[in-house]
Amino acid sequence: MRTAMIALAGAALAAGGVLADGWKLGVQAYSFRKFTFCETLDQLSSMGVKLVEAYPGQPIGGGIEGTTHYSMDAATREALKTRMKAAGVELVSYGVVGGKNEADWRQLFEFAKAMGVRMINSEPDPKDYDLIDRLVVEYGIPVGIHNHAKPANRYWDPQTVLDAAAAHPGLFAAPDNGHWTRSGIRPVDGFRLLEGHLKSIHLKDMASFGELDSHCVPFGTGVCDLPAVVEELKRQHYNGPFIIEYESDPENPAPAIRQCVEWFNANAR
Repeated sequence: MRTAMIALAGAALAAGGVLADGWKLGVQAYSFRKFTFCETLDQLSSMGVKLVEAYPGQPIGGGIEGTTHYSMDAATREALKTRMKAAGVELVSYGVVGGKNEADWRQLFEFAKAMGVRMINSEPDPKDYDLIDRLVVEYGIPVGIHNHAKPANRYWDPQTVLDAAAAHPGLFAAPDNGHWTRSGIRPVDGFRLLEGHLKSIHLKDMASFGELDSHCVPFGTGVCDLPAVVEELKRQHYNGPFIIEYESDPENPAPAIRQCVEWFNANAR
């Protein structure tokens, strides 16, 4: 069953050519949390970024009422898809999000399917693992386990993610190397541990190591040793998306994100 699920997930992520020609870079819309989603799309389009990961709760803007929550109605979904197509930006993933019960999880998967989302990123309660396995089979959309920093987050240690993904065919790893750095985990070590389970990555560079209040810095200027990360992921033949989540400078994140995009384009090919 695990082999079948991996094939299913790979097909879902590769559909539409999203990942067909090497590594692809996107941005988590939370980086632009002081802006609307439509303003975010315009910023990404100006940088040449073709992928976005949306999160629940961002105002849509652009004359479209409501937020990017997965409970939006069908008319709002269609208007949002039209706006993304005009910007040339694809909704590759959605998160970090989880359902309260089966009906809520199913609504989330229905939204993801309707929007062409390739992956749902979540920090699920273990009691939902079996339900998620079933829904992944039904909808063909894998679920990646995300992590925040210790001590409160259940997934701060990548071994916990590995244990869950190894035991449940619907679950994969969608780690955030910045939160690992805050937790005192070297990113290259975390990625090495999760080899074979990685399906999406929140990529960061951080100002300091092992400090929970460490902040994001442009790629190549921090302590995350991104060149070593790139080499490790090349060794693994990783083929999922890289999602920039730049948490610093929420009032004006675009200049630093542009630096991250330029570093990635120069160093991660």
